[in-house]
Amino acid sequence: MKKRNILAAVKATACAMTAGLILSASVGSAWSYFTTYTSASGSHAIDLGNETRVVERFSDSTKRLTITNDSLQPVYVRATAFSGSGYPLSYSDASGLWVDGGDGYHYYSQSLPARQETAEGTVASRTSELEVKITFPVDEEVEDGDGFNVVVVYESVPVRYDGDGNELKPWEIDWTEELKSGPVEGGA
Repeated sequence: MKKRNILAAVKATACAMTAGLILSASVGSAWSYFTTYTSASGSHAIDLGNETRVVERFSDSTKRLTITNDSLQPVYVRATAFSGSGYPLSYSDASGLWVDGGDGYHYYSQSLPARQETAEGTVASRTSELEVKITFPVDEEVEDGDGFNVVVVYESVPVRYDGDGNELKPWEIDWTEELKSGPVEGGA
């Protein structure tokens, strides 16, 4: 009689383990269902950045840069250029609105207003022209087809204000600061 009880207990344990394995295998699918199919309510503003662009023209060993603001908010802009060590660069502008920040960047001293919607269409604001003059070595003979690169880097950030509501100057702000947006008013 003892052999039968032991054999029955082994069979019952094996059946219970098999059932447990089958059930635990299906738990993953059920858990996947509950974690995949969810819903939420509320809203959050997403800022996709400023819509600015640079236009470069090149002639007479000079790059002429103009930056436009197509976004819905006023922005500050700054620009710099890089070339090989054999081709020094110098900056100038006829308007006097570009300021050397002493950090390698030239800052447009005024904020660029947001784009305007008119009866004729959208009008983007634009900087005056910044000229980047490339100096070629006197002792080197430059021939047609010789290549060199002058890379222009420009950045834009939304206009910032001090505690009294006065607009800061572009070279006074932290250009590495990341802006965070909060919940939308009236959002759930």
